[in-house]
Amino acid sequence: MIDIKNIIASIVEEKKKNNKEPSIASFTEIQSVVIRSLKSEINELCKTGEIDKHKTLNGWAFSITETTN
Repeated sequence: MIDIKNIIASIVEEKKKNNKEPSIASFTEIQSVVIRSLKSEINELCKTGEIDKHKTLNGWAFSITETTN
């Protein structure tokens, strides 16, 4: 599960460190961090073979890799 509270805290802390005002996290900034995290996790799951990636007309879709016993 994505920890939104930590994401907001890190964005705010970074702004405070760089003396940027207002020191608040916008929805767009939060969304950007969440998307980067999501993409990274999906890529890792594809690399380890836990999920399969499928090309669609409009982008990509994913499924859980079936295991044979």
